[in-house]
Amino acid sequence: EEEEEDDDEEEEEDDDAEGFTLDEVLRLGGTKQDYLMLCAVDEAEEMVDGGKKDTIDDLKEGELEAFVSSLGLGKYAKSCLVVEGEDGNGDSQGKEKPPKKEKSKKESNLPLLEGKKEKKVKDKASGVKDGKKQQAGGEQDQRLSAKKERLEEDFEFHARQVILIKPGSKWFDQEYTNEFSSELQNQTLLSKYKALAQKLYQHETELYKSKTDYQKGASSAWMKTVVSSGTLADRMAAMTLLIQDSAVHSLQFIENLVNLVRKKGSRHQSLMALDTFKELLITDLLPDNRKLWSFSQRPLNNIEKMSSGNRDSRDRRLILWYFEHHLKLQVAEFVQALETLSHDCLTATKSRALAFAHELLCNKPEQEKVLLVQLVNKLGDPQNKIATKASYLLETLLHRHPNMKGVVCSEVERLLYRSNINVKTQYYAICFLNQIVLSHEESALANKLITLYFCFFRNCIKKKDVESKMLSALLCGVNRAYPYAETGDEKVKEQMDTLFKVLHFVNFGTSVQALMLLFQVMDSQQTVSDRYYAALYKKLLDPALATCSKPSMFLNLVYKSLKADVVSRRVKAFVKRLLQVTCGQMPPFICGTLYLLSELLKVKPELRLQLQYHVESDDEECFKDQEEAEENEEKFVDVDREVEEEERRTKENSAKTNCSNSTASWVHHLNMGGRKSRASYDPMHRSPLYCGAESTSLWELKKLSEHFHPSVALFAKTILEGNHIQYSGDPLQDFTLMRFLDRFVYRNPKLHKGKENTSSVVMQPKKKQFMKEKQNLAVNSKEFRAKDESKIPVDEVFFHRFYSKFDKRREKQKRQDDEESVEDVDDDEFERALDAFEAADNAIDVGQDDLDFA
Repeated sequence: EEEEEDDDEEEEEDDDAEGFTLDEVLRLGGTKQDYLMLCAVDEAEEMVDGGKKDTIDDLKEGELEAFVSSLGLGKYAKSCLVVEGEDGNGDSQGKEKPPKKEKSKKESNLPLLEGKKEKKVKDKASGVKDGKKQQAGGEQDQRLSAKKERLEEDFEFHARQVILIKPGSKWFDQEYTNEFSSELQNQTLLSKYKALAQKLYQHETELYKSKTDYQKGASSAWMKTVVSSGTLADRMAAMTLLIQDSAVHSLQFIENLVNLVRKKGSRHQSLMALDTFKELLITDLLPDNRKLWSFSQRPLNNIEKMSSGNRDSRDRRLILWYFEHHLKLQVAEFVQALETLSHDCLTATKSRALAFAHELLCNKPEQEKVLLVQLVNKLGDPQNKIATKASYLLETLLHRHPNMKGVVCSEVERLLYRSNINVKTQYYAICFLNQIVLSHEESALANKLITLYFCFFRNCIKKKDVESKMLSALLCGVNRAYPYAETGDEKVKEQMDTLFKVLHFVNFGTSVQALMLLFQVMDSQQTVSDRYYAALYKKLLDPALATCSKPSMFLNLVYKSLKADVVSRRVKAFVKRLLQVTCGQMPPFICGTLYLLSELLKVKPELRLQLQYHVESDDEECFKDQEEAEENEEKFVDVDREVEEEERRTKENSAKTNCSNSTASWVHHLNMGGRKSRASYDPMHRSPLYCGAESTSLWELKKLSEHFHPSVALFAKTILEGNHIQYSGDPLQDFTLMRFLDRFVYRNPKLHKGKENTSSVVMQPKKKQFMKEKQNLAVNSKEFRAKDESKIPVDEVFFHRFYSKFDKRREKQKRQDDEESVEDVDDDEFERALDAFEAADNAIDVGQDDLDFA
């Protein structure tokens, strides 16, 4: 309270001292005129902005403040506020201090008068008497203005004379390029930094251009000329070199290349620019392990902290981030141009654009989603060639990047469920999906695929479209995905009856796929039913077996089914029917079946009883012939025969009545006793359990051992002798007619070393040689002809005999030609030659060289 009273007293003294006398004015250096002017000032009138109100020199409200702010005096606000605070503590001190420099009288008096009047106006307007509170508020305003000034200085552009980004290395290998922020940036800060980055980048490119022109001189000028007015190939090469030298400073040429790709009218120019820019993206412009980031994905909120106040570090960051932002935009435009080219009317252009999209997708992660959509959409291309290539490229992509299986399958599924999709596109998509190689770690993907396949399977059944290729592709996909799925059993069981019904209506290939699926499900649960074996037994008599495209798949299914069967007589029935069918097939299928039988004999040695019974069957047949001869002589036994016939009839009638009372018409277990006693075999019976195959022998092997094909005969003889066939190749491919004819053009079959034989008849065959190891020799070579015939494989004995005989005749003819060229031929020798030519026994030998081999 005492301090406040002292302040009030000081203010009253100041108010009394505001009036000046003439002596005081003169002592301070003033004149009489100045004193008169001071006397004319009426302090009672209201002052506005340093002048009297309603006078000539009166200023409008805020006009003086606007004029002071336009002078830029805000930078010195701190010093001004300090002086004002010092004056507020005691005006008497300010009055007693004389100015340091002598000025004119007006200049010395006016500041004192203006200071007193301004203070009086402030006290009247605000009514603030506490000087300390006024000083604290002034300091807060001071800090805010200083902070605002610093922020404005941060966004100011300062031109440099040295480039910040040094050329010579990949731009994404430089520092600061991997800084990323997932936080949402301040939009005001983002716009200000982006504007600053644009100015910095423009100045950087201009500075780099001037430095390059100065350093390289004539070569730089020549490069400019080539880029602007050279040939197309030279322009592409020049822009490539400039971009490779420094990609950050060559954004202009990147834009030029993209514009050339998008330019219409010249397909050749567009494709050349496409090829050039694609190579630059892979080698120089795109990083390997990340996508490009936009300017808004950078940590702009912390850029000052990250650069530690270093302007060069901050500006280098802004330039690199700005370049990457625009490079991302150019790559997006390039991918869009690639999409346009993929819809070109020419097949070659579409194929090339498709290959470029696949290459970018395999090598770089940038725009991978858009490129993947392009590839998947091409499965529905109207041209089959492009659709097939798209499927192949997608398979190659999954081979190089197996982790993309889920993403690719999701995209293909999206294509399948489009509203405007056609059936052909769906077929190509399903064919691609069923070729995906799965593993046990991908059970979720396998479940997803099985659900998709059965959804389309039900649609095919509803439409009664059972003859289409789609059904076979769907069943193939289920077969491939089922071993890796966890919940596939329930989904297949729901369609079990449908699969059994479909077997009798679809083509042979589709029925084999359905049987494979049924066997997989039943074998996994150890419940292979009689219904399955009856369907497979019936399928052996299908005439389409001779012309099917994949007989190895069917034989493989038969082998696995017989290996898993525990009923011996059913296996014998299958082997019997298989050999019967084989007798009418081509040699490759016969060899494959005999190899299957040899492998089956290893697993089930009880089948050899039928081979041993084959020798006794001849004696029994002879014995029956003698009985028949005796029966023809003894005619007095008719009564016994009549009794036997009556007993047989009664048994048959009782069997019929029992069968009529049974609920299932296909159960024939009541007839087994009669058939066993009669030892009869019914080759056309529909059930392999009750056909009586165990009472007969495998006499078909005897006929096959006399087959015209040497390999077939040798395989059959090996089985009859009780040995196992040891063969490492694929008989279904090695003994075809095409492979035989290839030897006549001296083309040797390719050796697949280290590769599993996926088309082999039996799963995991032993890698042993049935015949002596074949040497990769041409059949017409001297080494091949010089070998002993006993060391030649049986399927090549014909070539050895043919070329050996042909070689002997050729040498004999050559010797005769040499002898005739030495000696003259007289008339008698010529007559003898004609007689020899006309002789019947020598005509064939003489003219055989001129005949065609066929």
